[in-house]
Parts: sequence; C-alpha cells; structure tokens
Amino acid sequence: MTQAAHTTAAPEARASLLLRKAEGSYAFPALDGIANQFARSLRDLIRALGAPLVQVERAAASHMSFADWCGSIAPGIHWRYHAPPLKGPVLLGAGRGLVLQLVDIFYGGKGQLAGDREDLTDAEERFAARIGRDMGRQLAIAWRGTMGIEPELDCVTCDPAKLAAVRADDELLVQRFTLRGAPFDGQTIVCAYPLAALRGIAGAEPVPEIDDHPATDPVWAAKLDGTLRGVRLPVRSVLARPEISLTKLLSLQVGDIIPLTISRHVPITIAGRNFAVGSIGEANGNAAILIDRIERGSDHE
Repeated sequence: MTQAAHTTAAPEARASLLLRKAEGSYAFPALDGIANQFARSLRDLIRALGAPLVQVERAAASHMSFADWCGSIAPGIHWRYHAPPLKGPVLLGAGRGLVLQLVDIFYGGKGQLAGDREDLTDAEERFAARIGRDMGRQLAIAWRGTMGIEPELDCVTCDPAKLAAVRADDELLVQRFTLRGAPFDGQTIVCAYPLAALRGIAGAEPVPEIDDHPATDPVWAAKLDGTLRGVRLPVRSVLARPEISLTKLLSLQVGDIIPLTISRHVPITIAGRNFAVGSIGEANGNAAILIDRIERGSDHE
C-alpha cells in the first residue's frame, strides 16, 4: 500500500472505531475484532513458549476505574505502552504467578510453582520485559486492520503506583483474556485503554492531557539500553597475592620459585570494582570460576 493510500484510509478507519449511541454514551465496535485477533495472538505466543495445548478465551469488554483495574490483578505485573496516535497509554496486566509459570516452562519446567513471591529475580524481570515486547508486537498486529499503532513498551513493574499512566478514578475500557489448559487454567491477561484516549481518536470530544510518556523518550531510552548492553567490560580474578620481603625480591633470579597459596574462593572484579566471589574449577575442559555470590555494597547502590 502506498503512503497516499494509507493516508486516505486512515480517517475512515478512525471513524469506524467509535460509535456514538447517545449523548455521552459511546461504543467501540471495532475493538471486538481487535480483541479476537489479540486473543489468537496470545494463544500462539504462549504455545510457542512451551505450552502447546493452551487456549485463550475472550470475555466481553467492561468499564472500570484505573484503581479497580489494578486491584483486579493484584498481586500482578503490569506493562505500559506508549502507542500514538492514542492520546494515552495502553496497559496490560497479569497475575505475577502466570509470569513465574511461563518462566519455569520456558526453562524446561512444568509450570508448577511452590508459591508466589513478592520479588522477581533478574532472569524473571528480563523475561517479563521480553514477553511484554512480544505482546506489544501482537497488539500492533491486532490493530493493523483498524488503525496503525506501534505500542512501545516503556514500563514493566509489579507496583501499579509506578505506572504514572492515568488518575485512579479515570475510566478504562478493559478486555479480559482467560487462559484454559494446564497449568494456566483460569489465569488471565487484561488489556486496558483509557476511555478518553479512545474517544479522542475519532474526534468525539477534547481529550484531557494524559501523562503516558515516561520521564525520558522511550525510543531514546531503548537505544541507550541496547548500546549499553553491548559495552564490553574487563572481568578479572586474582588467584593469589604472594608477599615477599624486599630483600628476597632484590635477590630473585631466573629459575627461582615463588610459592603460591591459592584460596578456594577468589574475588572477581569488573572494571576495577568488586563484583562477585567464586570458586575455581573446570568447565568443558577449560579453567573456570563458578560464581558463589554477588557482592553487595557501595559499588552496587
């Protein structure tokens, strides 16, 4: 499709998103088709992660306040997207247990968890960001036939107070997707759009300013993050630090032997800063160090 054709079709697509039923009353018929497509995409995404029999059921859309939406999935994990031309964020939420199950299955487990935890590990946080980006791409595909949006993930958090998306009493249009099939049966993923943002797309009424932008530009932040992750830092470990007297040092000659005492646990430094403590061993025929613990202190604050 040429750019000109896309521009011509855009007003019709925007108008079809919204239907004014009565003064002050709105329906969003196009979102039903978007939700159906997103449900199929979620099913395929979760199957690809290692749950080939899962199904996804879509419930009818409902209206609720932002505060009620956050409470409906507590304890949960939340994803926020900047998605122009929407004048407000797109929000996704899921129970924290679902993310922990997906991580377990992705790494070869069966998704059976002993219990929920308040904090996510670094690996679980990375996985949550990854699946958030994947769901953002699926949302873009679901919207493609109605209006082109490109959701850009700018926040992943277990604390809804950090979303800084809309006011607690602002209304959202909420779409609920329920997973069926072990081990996820009954788990839900919830998608929410601010009503004011949806009404504003078709020019139904002025849209109040909604702070859907993070403190920094998300595109710039993503590029910076990608660049920083590619920076190479020197990793060093000191196996032994023998001490000899100045007299002995001055008398050393070729062939002399300096005795070493190698500790089982050795420090690991990155760019000159203490990072971890590890044990000396072997991996795949090569000398290696197994990290026993990550150091905490001023270098990590």
